[in-house]
Amino acid sequence: MTRLLKVTALLSVLLLIGGCSGGASPGEHDATSPAAASTDGPAALARQHIKHIVFLIKENRTFDNMFGRFPGADGATRGRLCDGSTIPLAVAPDREPDVQHNFTAGLIAWNGGRMNCADKIPWAGRKGYMQYSRAQIPRYWRYAEHFTLLDHFFTPMFGPTSEEHLWSMAGSTSRLLGLPWAENGGATPGPQFCDDAAERAFAFPDNVNPRNSTILRLERRWSTIDDLQKRFTRKWPCVTGPASTFPTLPDQISAHHLTWREYRGHNPWVQPVRMVGHLWHDTAIRTVNVTDDEAFLRDASAGHLPDVAWLSPSMKDSEHPPQSMCRGENWTVRMLNTLQKSPQWGSTAVVLTWDDFGGQYDHVAPPHPDIYGLGARAPAMVISPWARQGIITRPASFDSVLRLVQTVFGLGRLPQQRTNGRGNDGPAANALLGAFQFTKPVPPLILQQRNCP
Repeated sequence: MTRLLKVTALLSVLLLIGGCSGGASPGEHDATSPAAASTDGPAALARQHIKHIVFLIKENRTFDNMFGRFPGADGATRGRLCDGSTIPLAVAPDREPDVQHNFTAGLIAWNGGRMNCADKIPWAGRKGYMQYSRAQIPRYWRYAEHFTLLDHFFTPMFGPTSEEHLWSMAGSTSRLLGLPWAENGGATPGPQFCDDAAERAFAFPDNVNPRNSTILRLERRWSTIDDLQKRFTRKWPCVTGPASTFPTLPDQISAHHLTWREYRGHNPWVQPVRMVGHLWHDTAIRTVNVTDDEAFLRDASAGHLPDVAWLSPSMKDSEHPPQSMCRGENWTVRMLNTLQKSPQWGSTAVVLTWDDFGGQYDHVAPPHPDIYGLGARAPAMVISPWARQGIITRPASFDSVLRLVQTVFGLGRLPQQRTNGRGNDGPAANALLGAFQFTKPVPPLILQQRNCP
């Protein structure tokens, strides 16, 4: 196996990202503090048992869309419309219609926490009011029963895909809100991000306060979204500058002599490393740390997984409508079967989730700590021999996965990373330690792939 790259960090970056606590919430210890380094407690047990974390991200689903009928979970089988009426969630086909799911579409569906205007998303109507049964996604339901199901896990922002994946690595999007759009797509067709300086995407203005009261007010009603959009600016969808100005979790991992890899199937919209200039322009990172999803199977089988991995499928296996849900589920089964047969399985934790709401209905209002989100509730599971079997309801998000990595590997917060702001029980403070038990390992769950329609 090719030796995993360990980037040599400048002393200034080490100081910045190695010891920064970012203002931990009251009652929550930073992962580098003496309290967190003690020899007892959940954090110490997690560090003892977990040596590899895999963040597995699929696309465009809500919790109600996939698990609204799951016994004991906070699910719904009816959806609210913007006129105040309710309708039953229709049986979803294997290939659902695609519904607009950009940042403003997420705000419209949210409607200030009322969760009743998904039908007002442009051209959506009732297309997003659909739901799967156990018989349609049986392998996902088996994972949820056997491991840990998180029924209050939220995406970090209102959408869309590219920014959600960037958040998974950096805890921020550096103000970016959307994909490069066709009429301003740059000099080269398709999203090129840091490779095309002519590309533009929507963003909040420079130096905007994440709790800007005017923006927060405009976000709270679907009818004021047009006024909100007038405050957007256009920005190159590439975070420029050195690591000291926008350090990422990969920077942090490498600076602490740990290893990481992004295993990414071909999907032009999922390229978080390509959205950060100082990462993307490092040839070693592009050739060693960024690879394809087939390499995950090889590395897992050989027992060569890095300390931290990001794993995502190609578009055809992503479950992004109108892609096949059955085919996407089979891809997940293939990846997890291989991992559970790996010599590293006994020390691995997987967080499986979906990147944005995809225009699908969900009835639970996400917290709204700042102008970026949180976004809609997504399905999520913790899959590990140390998973606590059952349903965990404590609010969590992509922010929580960053905190899990930082807690397990003794890292501090990134300076741009979201903090709770209020109390210590929100997603930004939740390192997902409650999803684990370290008493008795859960046996592997090896599943058969299905014959798809």
